[in-house]
Amino acid sequence: MTAHRDTFARQRLPPESQWPVMDWSLPELQYGPQLNAAVELLDDAVARGWGERTAIRFPGGSWSYSRLLAESNRVANVLTREFRLVPGNRVLLRGPNNAMLAACWFGVLKAGGICVTTMPLLRARELAFMCEKAEVHLALCDHRFTEELEHAQRLAPVLERIVRYGGNTELDK
Repeated sequence: MTAHRDTFARQRLPPESQWPVMDWSLPELQYGPQLNAAVELLDDAVARGWGERTAIRFPGGSWSYSRLLAESNRVANVLTREFRLVPGNRVLLRGPNNAMLAACWFGVLKAGGICVTTMPLLRARELAFMCEKAEVHLALCDHRFTEELEHAQRLAPVLERIVRYGGNTELDK
């Protein structure tokens, strides 16, 4: 069962006969019909009392589970309210490995989206190919890495919107 309203990804899975056999018989693997990884990894960690524990370390600081949860919830709310993301939509993520990229990744998952993660070294042509292949309409991009993505947008008009974060940009408000 899926909550996805945008069924692009599901329609491109191999036939069920080719899926691996999954054994969910262990008690700790008993989930409901729908599962959100971000909720399991963040919300449940905070509910267990881990809110002040360090979730992410980076040069110059760290974020607690509570901070990561708050930031990812904020991103998820912006995605669904302002950008009308629906479950199953693909969102391209572009930026360095840092706390805000992690918050964006969790935020996309919380909103029901599918993350299309990229490396900052990719060039416009490679990014455009990814956008076209995955039919990505929205990208979240660190403000320092927009140049190649803007060029990719010209090559792949399917990418309708680039939302910048960091440096007091759109996603920071």
